[in-house]
Amino acid sequence: MAISENLLLKKLSGHLGNQIVFKQYGDKTVVCKYPDMSKRKLSPKQQRVNEIMEEANDNARGILADEELRNAAQLRLNVTRNKLYTALIKDYFKTAQSGSAPGDNNGQND
Repeated sequence: MAISENLLLKKLSGHLGNQIVFKQYGDKTVVCKYPDMSKRKLSPKQQRVNEIMEEANDNARGILADEELRNAAQLRLNVTRNKLYTALIKDYFKTAQSGSAPGDNNGQND
């Protein structure tokens, strides 16, 4: 891990390919290698949350693709168009945790 105060690297953050990562700590830029996540082990709870998130993404994309469903969801969730995707994900998680089928709110607003 290298710490740089180089003018070119000031405020640089992110990664280059999958090899180098630039991080900001205070006024210093830290350069390190990209982390190897291949050997990580997820707990059953983490795996379930990942599955729910994948289902939520598929559900939200399907709703956003259909104009009629999109407008109905926007009215139901009472959000602007640019916040609809996030609201759909939140709604899916909420219904998935309560145990009911996602999207079945029986027309009730939150």
